[in-house]
Amino acid sequence: MKGVDAYLAAVITAVTLTGCASQTALTEQAAYQQYPALEELRDQVEQGKSQNLNVLSPQRYSQARKSYQDALQWAQADNAKATGIARQGLASISEARTNADVAAYNLEDVLNARQKALSANADKVIPGEFMKAEDSLVKLTGMIEKGAIEDAKAGRAEVARLYSQAELNALKGNIVDRARDALESARSRDIDDLAPKTMEMAQEEYQLALKTLDADRTDTERAQSHAQKSLWNVMRAEYIADTVKYFDESDFDEEDKVLWYQQQLATAVGPINQQLPFDQPNKEVVRQVNANIQGLMVDRDSALLALENAKTREMRVASEKDELMAQQQREDQRKQAITAKFAVVQSLFTDKEADVYRQKDNVLIRAHGFNFPSGKSEIQGENFALVNKIIEAVKEFPNAQVVVSGHTDNRGSTELNQGLSQQRAEEVAKMLNEIGRIPSDKITAMGYGEQRPVSTNDTMEGRADNRRVEVLIVNEGGVDKIY
Repeated sequence: MKGVDAYLAAVITAVTLTGCASQTALTEQAAYQQYPALEELRDQVEQGKSQNLNVLSPQRYSQARKSYQDALQWAQADNAKATGIARQGLASISEARTNADVAAYNLEDVLNARQKALSANADKVIPGEFMKAEDSLVKLTGMIEKGAIEDAKAGRAEVARLYSQAELNALKGNIVDRARDALESARSRDIDDLAPKTMEMAQEEYQLALKTLDADRTDTERAQSHAQKSLWNVMRAEYIADTVKYFDESDFDEEDKVLWYQQQLATAVGPINQQLPFDQPNKEVVRQVNANIQGLMVDRDSALLALENAKTREMRVASEKDELMAQQQREDQRKQAITAKFAVVQSLFTDKEADVYRQKDNVLIRAHGFNFPSGKSEIQGENFALVNKIIEAVKEFPNAQVVVSGHTDNRGSTELNQGLSQQRAEEVAKMLNEIGRIPSDKITAMGYGEQRPVSTNDTMEGRADNRRVEVLIVNEGGVDKIY
C-alpha cells in the first residue's frame, strides 16, 4: 500500500503542476525575478559545487539540488509553493556546509591527497582510477552525515592511499607515457633486433624515470629528464635501424661502410672548407674534427663578446644622450620657470617702490621706497605694504637664499653710514623672518654704507636713489659668490 500511496502522490503532484503550467507559464528568468529565494538557492547550489559540497556532504547537497529543481518547476507554474521548497533547499545547503566543515576536519589527510591527485590531473589522465577514489570518499562523507564519524575515520587511510596511488600513476602518465609508447612502437617494428644496445639504453632511462617517481613523486624534473633521454634513444635506435637496413639493402661490405662513414664526416665539415686526414688513423680524424669545432666555438664566443660589447657601448651612448637631453629639458624648464616668476615679481612693485632686475638666474629688488627717519633704522608703518610685497616676491623662490643689503648716501661719517646701513638691512631681514616666516638661515643681512652708490651724491634725487635697501634672491651659486 505504501508503494501505491507514493505513486498516487507523485501522479497528483505532476497533474497539479501540469494544471498550473497550463494556466500561467513563467520563463526561467521571470521565475527568478518573481521568487527571489529560488534565485538565491540556484546561486548557493552552484557555489556549493565549486566548494565540493557534492563530495563533502553528498546527501544534503543532493537534497538541495532536488529542492532547486522542484522549486523551479513550481515557480515556472507561478505557484507560491516554490518559495517554501526553495527555503527548504537553502536549509539543506546550510546543513551541507556544516557537514562539510566536519568532514574537512576529520578527513584532512584524505582531502590533501585528493588535491595532490587533482594537481597531477589524475581526473583527466586516469579518470577511472580517480573516480574509484572519489566514490570511496563519498562513502566516508556519507558516514559523517549520518553521525558515524569514527567509522569514517577508520576508512580514511585506505581512501588517502587510493588518491595517492592515483596521483603517482597520473604523474607517470604525464611524464613517461611518450617514452613508453615510443618503446612499444619500436619493438613492434623489430627495432630492438637491429639496434639492441641503443634500445636497451632507452629502456634503462625509462625505468629510471619510473623509479624516480616511486622514490620521490615531487622530483618530476629528474623523472622528466630520464623520460626525455629514453625517448631520444628510441629515436636514435630507429635511425640506426634505418642505416643498418640501408647497408643490407645496398649489399655493403665492411670497406663500403667505412667509406660511407668517412663521406658523412666530410659532408658535415664541408661548410668550413676543412679536408679531413683520412690517410691517418680514425682517432686523428676525430681529433681534427673536434679541434675544428673548438676553433669555431672560440671564434663564435669572440664574435658574441664583441657584439655584446658593441651593444653595451650603444646602450651607454644612448643612455648618455637621453640623460643629456633630459638635463637640457630640465634646465630649459627651470629657466622658463624663473622667467615666469621674474615677471610675477616685476608686476608686484610700482616704479616708486622698487626696480627689479634679473642677474642670470638671480633676482635683485632695489627698494628705494623705504622712508627711514634720518639716522634711524625702524621701518615705518607706511612701508609695511612694501615689506609684504618683498615677502611675496621671495616666496616665489622657496629654495633660494636671500641677501638683504643696506645702502646710504655720502652725507655723514663713513662709520655712521656703515652702521646705519647694517641696522636697516637687519631690520628688513627681521621682518622677512618674523612676518614672512622665511627661515633665518636663508637670510643674510649686510650693510655697505656709502660704498656702492647707484647714482650721484651731488643732487637730491641722486642721494635719494642711493638711500635704499636691496634684496637679492639667489637661485644659483652661493651668497659668498655674489658678495
